[in-house]
Amino acid sequence: MKNWFLMLRDIVAQLWRLRPFLRPGRWLVISVVASALVAAVLEGLVIAAMLPLITMLRAEAGHFKDVLEEQKTLSWLPNALPGHSPQFYVGVFCATIVLVVAGKNLVLLISQSLMARLVRKVSANLRLAVFQKLEHTSIHVFEETKGGELGNLFSIETIRTQSTIEFFLMFVQKALLAFLYLAAIVVISWELTLGMCFLVVGVAGVSALLQSRLKGMGDARSEAQRNLFGYLGGIFAGMRVVRASHGEAEAEKRFEDYNQRLAEVEAKAAVFNSLTAPVSEVLAIGGAMVLVWGAYVYLIQYGRLSGPELGTFGLMLLRMLPLMNHLYAILGNLGYASGGMREIFVWLDLPRFPQRPFGSKPFDGIRSSIRLERLSFNYPNGTPALRDLNLEIPAGKTIALVGSSGSGKSTLASLLMRLREPSSGRIVVDGTDYWEFAPAAWHARLGMVEQEAFLFNETVEHNLTFGSTGATSAQVRKALQVAHLEDVVASLPKGLQTMVGERGTMLSGGQKQRLAIARAMVREPLLLILDEATSALDNVSERQVQSALDEARHGRTSVVIAHRLSTIRNADLIVVLSAGRIVETGTWAELEARDGAFRQLLAAAQGGVLSEAG
Repeated sequence: MKNWFLMLRDIVAQLWRLRPFLRPGRWLVISVVASALVAAVLEGLVIAAMLPLITMLRAEAGHFKDVLEEQKTLSWLPNALPGHSPQFYVGVFCATIVLVVAGKNLVLLISQSLMARLVRKVSANLRLAVFQKLEHTSIHVFEETKGGELGNLFSIETIRTQSTIEFFLMFVQKALLAFLYLAAIVVISWELTLGMCFLVVGVAGVSALLQSRLKGMGDARSEAQRNLFGYLGGIFAGMRVVRASHGEAEAEKRFEDYNQRLAEVEAKAAVFNSLTAPVSEVLAIGGAMVLVWGAYVYLIQYGRLSGPELGTFGLMLLRMLPLMNHLYAILGNLGYASGGMREIFVWLDLPRFPQRPFGSKPFDGIRSSIRLERLSFNYPNGTPALRDLNLEIPAGKTIALVGSSGSGKSTLASLLMRLREPSSGRIVVDGTDYWEFAPAAWHARLGMVEQEAFLFNETVEHNLTFGSTGATSAQVRKALQVAHLEDVVASLPKGLQTMVGERGTMLSGGQKQRLAIARAMVREPLLLILDEATSALDNVSERQVQSALDEARHGRTSVVIAHRLSTIRNADLIVVLSAGRIVETGTWAELEARDGAFRQLLAAAQGGVLSEAG
């Protein structure tokens, strides 16, 4: 019993946290609770009409009028409806009971309809809230989370949360009826009330043991689902590697392991869930029959309880026992489904990025330079990635970042794009901390091309103008021209309306990279960041993309991460990073003349590409 109270307290606390998502449907909440209360009152009227009806049915022929006058619950009837036969009075009560029951069920039907609308609204609000939270949380969350886990979050866990709300409202409805029955039993006999309490506590204790196991199985199922969906997300994303490595058997074996684990947990949960109702029913019926026997032996025979009152009590038991059985089952489902709500709040409790809010200043260009002032960055686990960087990037110049893998090049690019927040130090644009620029203003004039161009499974035009919805047709044509994509788009079946496929599978590697360049150019960027934009391409594609990049960089402040010597050679300034620190800066000629880290990188270069090992 204690476990149930603790579980309900935890669920109520979690539901209280859902208030922001319930506000748009607060009138639905009020309507659902109000309709449940009305249904309970109507059920009370049915019970109130049962005892007089049973009394009239037991009246002997010729004594019906005497019974009406003797019984307090019926003495008003002859005065209210004088001069009628016994059949008429019995018919009135029967018709009243039918009408009240019909009204109660109509109210319950309306309540169920309102509850369905409420749950759908809350579910939609929750999905939107989680999406908005993920949009504004730290980028490292996506780097550490399997894609399948997010799919599980938006499907399974949201549905479980929706079910928790449904089950809780159902519990409130049924609990109101249960209290009504309990109040009626108190009126009939306090002894029967005491016995009923012992019966309820006994059945609840046994059911609680089953529910505690169900709650644990709900958590185990949630973990098994995360593992399965996480694995699916990874294996489908890497299907080219699976087939090229002939790893289908290994992939299938691991899927079977995850799938079997989920099936085992679900099977155990189903067994325990199915046990709850029959066990509760057997215990409840057995206890009820003991109560009826005890009432007859110790109450009726001593004149402390009348036969009609015992009959009414028995009738209420017949109505109440399935209700209690249903309540136990709902509690079991609540314990099982509430794990989804806890999982949802794990994500909703993620810290917002950035912790230090962005400013609201406009960003209209880089007139002098971008300066890094004692810039440092640590990953969430405390590992340092950049340490005390000081650097000036002149306006309109191209800066090349080189260094071995893990030296901090991509991290610096992420900081410039404000995808990460500096741990200390700052980045200054013409004397203004770049964090003070409004997000829309900064990113609207920032262009980015990464090593693997990410394309949405949408049209060429959608990918081209993503984030630049106000782009004109002239801007689109100019971007295509800069990226050398005009002929490619013209050759596609539907031109700009051609679907590119998942991650751009309908385009070649070079075409994808040039489309990413065009996407950056549509924004007419003031700062262009190129992170290994040509490293994954063959020589022919590399030359095509490099030509597009050279044109894109013209007259713009550019930060380039590259291993191609041809790209580095044309940079205005080369910055050599090692273990998160700047160890050398200078032009190609200056660095080549020194016997330093850059010379070591050149010595290890093969085929015109700097060695990653450094």
